Amino acid sequence: MGIQPEWKVDKQPAWLVAAIKKTITELPGGYAEAAEWLGVTEHALFNRLRTDGDQIFPLGWALVLQRAGGSNYIAHAISRASGGLFVPMPEVEDFDNGDINQRLLEAIEQIGRYSQEVRAAIEDGVIESHERSAIDSELYRAIAKLQEHTSLVYRVFCAPEKSDARECAAPGVVACRNSGETNA
Repeated sequence: MGIQPEWKVDKQPAWLVAAIKKTITELPGGYAEAAEWLGVTEHALFNRLRTDGDQIFPLGWALVLQRAGGSNYIAHAISRASGGLFVPMPEVEDFDNGDINQRLLEAIEQIGRYSQEVRAAIEDGVIESHERSAIDSELYRAIAKLQEHTSLVYRVFCAPEKSDARECAAPGVVACRNSGETNA
C-alpha cells in the first residue's frame, strides 16, 4: 500500500491525550471524578489514554469531561490541530460595556505576552523549536482574546441580521406571504 502520511497513522495523537489528561486533572476529584462522570473505572480511563495502546479515548467522553470541568482544552487542541482557532462564546446577557472593555484590555495584555516571547526568541538570532511553540501558544491566545472581544461587541451592539427567505427559495415563482410579491 505504500507509506501512509503521519496524520493517517496516528489514531490517538499525543496532543489530544495531553488535552484530555489536563481536563481530567483539573477536575476537583481528578481521575476518580472523571470515571464517575463516565460510569467507568479509572483503569478504563488509563487504558484509553495510552498513545501507543490498542484502545482509544472516545471523543464523546472527552467532551463530557470538558463540560463537567468547565474547561476548553480539548476544543482548543482540536482547533489547533485543524489549523483553526476555538473562541468560546460567552452569554451576552452576562456582559456590560465595562466587561467588554475588560476583554479588550485582556487581549492587549496577551499581545504584550506574545511580543515578549518573540523578543526573547529572536535575541540570539535563531528561533528554536521550543521557542516557536511558545510563540505559537501566545499568538493563539492573543487571537482568541481579540476574537472573543469582537464577538461580544457585535453580539451586544449590532442589530440582528434579518434575512429574506425568498433568496433561498427554489427557482420559479414563489409568492411572498406578506406583500404578494413573487421572486420571478
